[in-house]
Amino acid sequence: MKLAVWDPDEPFRRWRDALAQHAGELRLAIEVIDAAEQPDEQADFALVWRPPGEWLAGQQQLRAVFNLGAGVDAVLPLMRAHAPQVPLIRLQDAGMGRQMADYVAEAVLHAHRRMLDYAALQAHATWEPLVLAPRTGFSVGFLGLGHMGLAAARRVQGLEFPVLACTRSGTPRAGTDFDGPIYGIDRLYEFLGHCRVLVVLLPLTADTHGLLDYGALSQLPRGAHVVNAGRGALLREQDLLDLLDEQHLASATLDVFETEPLPIDHPLWSHPRVRITPHVAAHTLVGPAAAQIMRKIAALERGDDPGGIVDARLGY
Repeated sequence: MKLAVWDPDEPFRRWRDALAQHAGELRLAIEVIDAAEQPDEQADFALVWRPPGEWLAGQQQLRAVFNLGAGVDAVLPLMRAHAPQVPLIRLQDAGMGRQMADYVAEAVLHAHRRMLDYAALQAHATWEPLVLAPRTGFSVGFLGLGHMGLAAARRVQGLEFPVLACTRSGTPRAGTDFDGPIYGIDRLYEFLGHCRVLVVLLPLTADTHGLLDYGALSQLPRGAHVVNAGRGALLREQDLLDLLDEQHLASATLDVFETEPLPIDHPLWSHPRVRITPHVAAHTLVGPAAAQIMRKIAALERGDDPGGIVDARLGY
């Protein structure tokens, strides 16, 4: 079988070597091709990160497409337009969960220990110990509880902060050990009212685009913090800025934005209560991803469910 790789962010040889290593373990005979160098080669499976639509349209024998990022919002419209009958399969963690847990835990501790306030005091050479909120009342809410959200929630629970979550269904996923309150998305405002820190990890869909506007964000308690490591378009940036300027919100840690890279003249860059990272909360790790992809291909070869098949109606 032929496995095509389209990933402008990683050298092809890294994918080729990792896939070959794990294919040998599973006794799968494959040929890994660089789709950018051999765009006319027909493949049985494809590993993609933001592929061009014309290339996808030219692939006539694809049995499945694996998305190499956490979210599928960029590739799903291309699949609908050019390969609607081909299953789109997402990675399930592949090393990203631990990274996301690290990112979120740092943001929660940064907010709880009032590090932005200490930075402001330092700028004025002011020595002033600050009173911290009791940890037991510093609730951290997870908007989205997929693989990465669950990994981050477990880490925050381990730090002894109370956690709660809001998901589309409002019910825990089978096999998970999350034991905090879970709200359905129809109770979003009620959920937000309990969050001292809001961690946004929802997928971007037609239903979630712009979900966190002024009305929603203003439901957060006064002095709350926002952490967005999901998708930038989930959150209305100007509404966030307005609530920060009104001092309703205390801070925001943002890894994702409506436009990426964030334009150089965007007011988020210079806001004193905003921390910015360039979409680095969780990277796809080639080794673990290659191992997972080969296991999923082996499952498909056996006729089994590989897990992670995207529901095009839901958008994730």
